[in-house]
Amino acid sequence: MERLYWLAWNGVLPAGGQQIIDLVAHFGSAAAAWASGERALSFIYEHTHPRGQARRPMPELIARVKASDPVREEALLKSAGARYLTWVDEEYPEALRHIFNPPAVLYYLGEVKPEDELALALVGSRRATYYGRDTAEKLSRDLAGAGVTVVSGMARGIDTAAHKGALAAGGRTIAVLGSGLDVVYPQENDKLMHQISDSGAVVTEFSLGAAPEAWHFPVRNRIITGISRGLVVVEAAERSGALITAELAMEQGRDVMAVPGNVNSPFSRGPNRLIKQGARLVENVDDILDEIGLTRLFDTQGGEKKSGPKLDQDEGRVLQLIAAEPLAVDLIIRDSGLPTERVASILTFLEVKGLARRLPAGLYFKC
Repeated sequence: MERLYWLAWNGVLPAGGQQIIDLVAHFGSAAAAWASGERALSFIYEHTHPRGQARRPMPELIARVKASDPVREEALLKSAGARYLTWVDEEYPEALRHIFNPPAVLYYLGEVKPEDELALALVGSRRATYYGRDTAEKLSRDLAGAGVTVVSGMARGIDTAAHKGALAAGGRTIAVLGSGLDVVYPQENDKLMHQISDSGAVVTEFSLGAAPEAWHFPVRNRIITGISRGLVVVEAAERSGALITAELAMEQGRDVMAVPGNVNSPFSRGPNRLIKQGARLVENVDDILDEIGLTRLFDTQGGEKKSGPKLDQDEGRVLQLIAAEPLAVDLIIRDSGLPTERVASILTFLEVKGLARRLPAGLYFKC
């Protein structure tokens, strides 16, 4: 029954984790706090509030208590295939337990596993470029291949690419929502959300039915960084949620990394600024693993690096041309000095080997 009262208080105080933890400590248990009635509400009203959140008026607190039905909520969670962890449960993520204002309750679909302690957050712009999405997906795929759980927020753009990369590698990924588990946002990610819960976890601190309100996302971000060893920013405007998340990561003592971008792109100003301020510049997964103190085990055998496909001089020349930026075939032919038929043959070979990708506009880009 004690866990039910944690559910009840979490409904009364959305995202007020530290208040609930302090309330339970003051009264001895969540059940005792609930039974104390107005004394508990007075404690809440007078107690320190989470940063950035306004003090909730007493009439609102009273109304929330009267509307609370934790038995019904637990039944609804069960029928939705969801479960929950409280701050005092042994399975609660240890790294998250010690952040500023930790969630009192975590609702989740899928499974939260001990191996998720080795997690890395990857975030960025919702209006990402092809370069950003492709880079995020590749980094995420390589991280998952190295046994790292990839954490993001299931938003459009970079977040979606990060989750898809981990899924493509058959690895684990965790999506942290700014809404209840029964509210998919954005709606086009409904299928993705089910894929994530099948092979990882979808988590939130917001009760069932909670809408994706604007204030939910900044507070949600502290969970993304809280369960991760470090954070990688891939494309972000100079003022963006991704940079707020980077600031949270720094406050929590997490490693902050960034992928550099085109100096003329507004979406590169965020990560480029972070690099100027001392964030680790990330070009590939090895940079990330090195920063968080790991070695890249998934591509070594017998202490030696596995070699990729052997390229001849012409193939290497073409690959080098498309490494800097996507190029059309006629430009590749011009800059390589090779015959048209030879270039066409090389591009086909590079695609088959997974070294190059053809874009919808007929451009070729190094993977």
